[in-house]
Amino acid sequence: MSYITIYDGMTMKTIAYLRISTDQQDLDNQKLEIQTYSKQRNMIIDEFIEIEISSRKNGHDRKIDELLSKLKRHDCLIVSEISRLARSIREVHNIMHLLAKKKVELHAIKQNLITRGMNDMSTKILVNSFAMCAEIERDLISARTKNGLALAKSRGVKLGNPNIGKINKNRKKAADKYAETLRGVLTAFVEQGLSQRAIVNELNKAGIKTRQNVNEWSLIQLQNVLKRLGLQTKHTRG
Repeated sequence: MSYITIYDGMTMKTIAYLRISTDQQDLDNQKLEIQTYSKQRNMIIDEFIEIEISSRKNGHDRKIDELLSKLKRHDCLIVSEISRLARSIREVHNIMHLLAKKKVELHAIKQNLITRGMNDMSTKILVNSFAMCAEIERDLISARTKNGLALAKSRGVKLGNPNIGKINKNRKKAADKYAETLRGVLTAFVEQGLSQRAIVNELNKAGIKTRQNVNEWSLIQLQNVLKRLGLQTKHTRG
């Protein structure tokens, strides 16, 4: 069976994705496996995406986001096995669903798997199967988490960050301190009868930064500061 890189007058692209944790030998094995597979099918690989990183990292770090953005309609993706792409059944489903939707042809060598878009019945069945497995996986994780928390609680383990009270207290103190630096300005605006929207505009025009060091105020940010200072405006619009 021969593969070509032309579809409806458009040049298609074939990308091979390789991921390893640490072993360079495994990367070489993946590459050889993909090259042998593509040669047997007269497929020309236009680009290799190779990365050495743990599967526990997110999609951005594993260059999955970059890979999916590069693949266009009717392109082809080759991997040595599905586990190179994803770290969970749920992620497998999400990736395969997106590839099928874009009509990207996926070749997973070890699984002897080829998918060809949402109009292909085999692909539909496979994607739906992974969706069901992802749902089961999600329920199992949720159940394990709840059981683990309940067990820890029954043993007297205090859950959550033990310093959360101190952290929240320090945050409130910092927010109150910042609000006080604006008391004079905001009191003057309120006494002038300016609406909250007008005060936001004045703060932005004056170049006064928010507590997050942002140059543009929002209505909700102003309302929070006014509340801390105990100031009330007559109107919120205008």
